[in-house]
Amino acid sequence: MRTKLERRMTAALLPALLLAGAGTVSAQDGAPFQPLPADRTMDVINDGTKSVYKTGSAEGLSGAGHPFAPSETMGADSTNPSNLLPTIYGNALDSAGNEIPNTLPSTAENPYNLHPDPVVSVLSDDRGPEEDLARVIKRLKEATDWRELWATLQTRFRGGLRVPADPRRGDREVIGRGNGAGQIGERVAVRVDQDDVQFAIDILEGNEIDRVYSGMPLLNYKGPEQMKVVDPETKSVTVHQVWTRNAVMSDTFGIDPSNVLDEEWTIHYVIDVVARGHEDFAPFVMYFDDPNLRNGTAVPSVALDGTFFPMNEGKRYEFEYKMAPGRFWNLTYHWGWRVHPQRIQAIENTLKVAAGKTLDQWEIDVFGAAPSSSEEAKLAAISMIGDLAPAKRMWLALKALKEYNFNGRDANSTARLLVDEIEAAFFDWKNRNVLPRGVHDDPDSHVTLFYVNNTIYGSVNGHDGSTHAQPRWDEWVTRGSTLKVKLLNGDYFPHAYMNIDFGGLRGWENTFHNTLPLNGQGPWFTFGRTNWMPNTINPAVVPPAELPEGGYTQNGIFGSAATMEGLGDLATTMEEAREMTQGEKATLIQQELLLASQLSSSNTNADGLGEHDVEIEYRYDPAQRLRFYQFDPFHHGVAIWSVH
Repeated sequence: MRTKLERRMTAALLPALLLAGAGTVSAQDGAPFQPLPADRTMDVINDGTKSVYKTGSAEGLSGAGHPFAPSETMGADSTNPSNLLPTIYGNALDSAGNEIPNTLPSTAENPYNLHPDPVVSVLSDDRGPEEDLARVIKRLKEATDWRELWATLQTRFRGGLRVPADPRRGDREVIGRGNGAGQIGERVAVRVDQDDVQFAIDILEGNEIDRVYSGMPLLNYKGPEQMKVVDPETKSVTVHQVWTRNAVMSDTFGIDPSNVLDEEWTIHYVIDVVARGHEDFAPFVMYFDDPNLRNGTAVPSVALDGTFFPMNEGKRYEFEYKMAPGRFWNLTYHWGWRVHPQRIQAIENTLKVAAGKTLDQWEIDVFGAAPSSSEEAKLAAISMIGDLAPAKRMWLALKALKEYNFNGRDANSTARLLVDEIEAAFFDWKNRNVLPRGVHDDPDSHVTLFYVNNTIYGSVNGHDGSTHAQPRWDEWVTRGSTLKVKLLNGDYFPHAYMNIDFGGLRGWENTFHNTLPLNGQGPWFTFGRTNWMPNTINPAVVPPAELPEGGYTQNGIFGSAATMEGLGDLATTMEEAREMTQGEKATLIQQELLLASQLSSSNTNADGLGEHDVEIEYRYDPAQRLRFYQFDPFHHGVAIWSVH
């Protein structure tokens, strides 16, 4: 019996990954999917502050073409790109020509080949964190701002919930708190309600509340507690997700497939779709070639959209999703295409190793093994999150507001300023397609990414992210374009950068049927099935931020709230916890990590943010639907920012 250590797969991040070997299959000959041909030589330069990558060439694969123009081979009227692969109704093959089970997502007879029909039920409460926080903020504004209170009072009738009779609505009054038409809502907030404040803190911390998203924090520190193992008896593992307007929330950060390395298995998805979360369920599964054929090395192979199944808000969907044997599995993405890239979440294979550590160990070394086991452990974990994170800014201001209990509505009152900060941070939190307050894009880069709260905010020069529209980099339409990325880190631990190709080098096939009549999205997004490869060899490491002088109370972190007496001992406690945690990590970083020289870098900009530059020369044509995928390989989860 092999030990767990012996069964661990070599990481997809190591240089050995690029030995992507067998198969001489042309991308255009209609043959089954196999690993890409061997010529994936890359040029890399890294001087500690800048990483320069030149990708492998597509010559001999799809041939030079124009993915965003009609294909000559498919007729002048075709809108298909030149590197579209023919659809093949069969499982993908490994490099020895053996089928990889459960890699055919759809057939003409069965468009949902990898799962039976889901079990669907109705949620008793479909409120998500956005709706709940908006409600709290409105009540806090009523309690601290006369104008907000007066505006609310103008919408109320005498008696609070009584709606007058009106022949246009019927001849009876509607009274009470039921589901009757015309219900007005809750009482007016006449003072800061500490129950409201605590409820918002509970949402941010992921404490137990009466909501379907209970336990899933907006402060992303619970990764170490979200690791699961496939059950050896049932060959299954349960994943609970909540799909909201702005995010895919999950109780699972990583899965250990040790018990099913040689067996097919299933993921039992329990998905709650809350208000404005309507979306297609579209898990994108990435597989390696059979590591038994590669001396344990993880070589990229096939990736596929497992389904496009429309999900409506206010419903729970339970899917039994079929997986290939565990030794093939790399990771699974869950993305919502209507609000992208921020509505996305990844579940990693915890056996993978990145820079000398397993992925679960990366989370543990930053946030502790059980970050929600005590208040002290929670504060230590949250202290590692950067103060410019919108969720952290809301949390700190709410913590301070708990110390105030007065009815003052003066514009200069501390309570009023704190509520203004909470609202501004709330709007920052809702949109990761723009950089939050206090962070500025780099005019000399095409893309600026800001790592904070264990996730990524981003901007593309010339793109207005305020509309939540998908960011695009239209300069890359054929091979030869060079991307410049500015990486900024606001967290107090290192992050990293990887860039992945989803089908530009080899092409893709669309195996799904039209779901538009069912209010779905397929086949708007014609991934279907493809090969994947990294555009970067080793990850580019972004050093941690420096804590601003004066800690949590100065340096403009809270905008107009110049003083934060309400934090009291909390600021000192969190500072001590942060310093202790960082000190404990220093030895680990020096002794255990293969990228010690980068990980110990203290390269920061004038604002104290960790900084690193990346350039990538793309020597192949882009995929039409997604030009490149960017993520943090050390702390994946929701640390994702893709560009179309």
